[in-house]
Amino acid sequence: MYRIFRVRSGTSLVELLLFLAFFSLVSGVVVALLFSSNEQRVRQETIALVDQTGIQLLQSMTRRIRRAERIIDPLQGETGSLLFLQMAQDGENPTIIAQGSGVILVAEADTVRPMTGSGNIIATNFLVRNTSPDSSRQSVAISFVLSRTIPLPTFPKFSRIFEALVTLFPDDREEGDCGCNSPICSSSGSYSWGYCESGSCSVASVSLLCGP
Repeated sequence: MYRIFRVRSGTSLVELLLFLAFFSLVSGVVVALLFSSNEQRVRQETIALVDQTGIQLLQSMTRRIRRAERIIDPLQGETGSLLFLQMAQDGENPTIIAQGSGVILVAEADTVRPMTGSGNIIATNFLVRNTSPDSSRQSVAISFVLSRTIPLPTFPKFSRIFEALVTLFPDDREEGDCGCNSPICSSSGSYSWGYCESGSCSVASVSLLCGP
């Protein structure tokens, strides 16, 4: 009796090597796309966070400036790193917006607190220009830079400039002048002021730096 042997088709070594090469190529492309997609997502999240923080900061400053009765510092036509506003309410009179160490600070009466500082966002280059055409029509231009390090292996940094021109709402009668002297910048670089309390002027227990 004769046995019939059938030759079955299989995978040769060359075909196996070709498959492995193709698989490695496709895997490399897929991994690169995944890394690129993740990097783009991280960048977009950083940009969105900086933009959101900057817009909220401009809105907060704008609300305070529009409620102010007048601009005390800087003087008309001058530029500085602090904005001193006379307000009607004792609890926020005066309101001072200034540059701190990587943050923007706001002082209200006798307290100072940061307006920025969350999300590892650094604030720099805060500048104020008194653009008022006269004492009855006051306005101010503000600008600052927000930056944040993107959490990627090369640690790139994203920065953006924020600017606004804000006009004060005119008041028929000023209520926030209780006789305080103008703010003083001492020889040591300390910016001090008086604040209104129950109709009289008190010296603030806190201070700011005259410049960044």
